[in-house]
Amino acid sequence: MKEDSISDHELLALIHKNIDVKKLKKQNETITKTRIDKLFQDLKIHVKEGKLSLSTGSEEKDASGNKPFGRVGGLVVNVDGASRGNPGKAGIGVAIFDKDSKLIKECSEYIGTATNNVAEYKALILGVKEAIKCSAQEILFRTDSELLAKQIMGEYKVRNTQLMYLFTEVQGLLKKLPKWKIKHIPRMENKEADMLANKGIDMYIENDYKG
Repeated sequence: MKEDSISDHELLALIHKNIDVKKLKKQNETITKTRIDKLFQDLKIHVKEGKLSLSTGSEEKDASGNKPFGRVGGLVVNVDGASRGNPGKAGIGVAIFDKDSKLIKECSEYIGTATNNVAEYKALILGVKEAIKCSAQEILFRTDSELLAKQIMGEYKVRNTQLMYLFTEVQGLLKKLPKWKIKHIPRMENKEADMLANKGIDMYIENDYKG
């Protein structure tokens, strides 16, 4: 089978930009009506299921704000921190998903007594370290902490001394990643990481009780 000189993803992007498909077909014999019809059918399914990943002018940008941020060959890393008492017993959770939204790794740790914000930062630090181990080309970090997301992106200033140390550590780790973005999401969309953060606290309490 002859390898396509234009990928399906690229072809859809060209169609989206109103490129003349008939002209493309003359230039590339692999672009057939059957192939285009199948692409549009697949596109309808992806849109219906909320899995659309098509390069357009409105898609998310990376940390530099220059190049389109996609999920092909990338990872989605959900992070969360929990503190019972604020400050109180605290745990962190990290849930890592592949480009198909399949959970591929989860981490849960107890970090001692800490505030919610400190726990959120330490969860992100763990998430970045795990992303580095995975050697992914693109990483989307997701957190339900608006403060964390906006401080990392430079939209909010870091005024707390302890958070400044953690902020500096995060920035140093992020430099080791090829391409990344951080996004604030609703708490309901961060259930996996939240469960793992609380699991870290529960495991400590259970072990402490047994001891």
